[in-house]
Amino acid sequence: MTYTATLTAALGGVTEAQLAHWRRRPNPLLIPEHAGPGKIRYSFRDLLAVRTVANLRAEVSLQKIRKAVTNLKHFDDFDHLSNYQLVADNDTIVWVGDQAVDILRRPGQQVLVTMRDVLGEFVGWTGATVVPLAHPKPGLRIDSLVLRGYPVIDESRVPYDTVASLAAEGFDGEGIRQFYPSVSDVGVAGAVAFDQYVREYGRAA
Repeated sequence: MTYTATLTAALGGVTEAQLAHWRRRPNPLLIPEHAGPGKIRYSFRDLLAVRTVANLRAEVSLQKIRKAVTNLKHFDDFDHLSNYQLVADNDTIVWVGDQAVDILRRPGQQVLVTMRDVLGEFVGWTGATVVPLAHPKPGLRIDSLVLRGYPVIDESRVPYDTVASLAAEGFDGEGIRQFYPSVSDVGVAGAVAFDQYVREYGRAA
């Protein structure tokens, strides 16, 4: 499964307008892996890249991020942005691989850096707190090996929005289990809470 721009923004800590800006040519920062005419869908790898940029943007400008990514392409046989651990450190950007290397102010110079966890909770671009990626709400999980990283009810393969839709139609936990026996009451509550988070994040952005 893939992510809509709305879900990507809510999980990535950015706005849909920013995602659209990053897609613009001639120098796009991030083009979704599943982009086509009239279709914009993000992959799990894209989401990791979005969270990386959002974390960097809390400390450095987007212009510097673009320059650092451009420099990175000269250092390595560049793949997907999600394959690189990038952190902001003292107004520069560092690529952390086998060693930590400055890729902005002193390209190629090795440095010491404090790592930040892009998978954990953080304050996003809008000032709102972005949920942790692995467990965005109690009873939910995001695992790249399950439905390609789409949010599901814990211990199941049931998408959160399927359960949230049933709850919105008036089904309680017991009623939902008539369709999906593995869905717990905690999972139902988590799906509803996460669905509300995504909706409110989009409105706030």
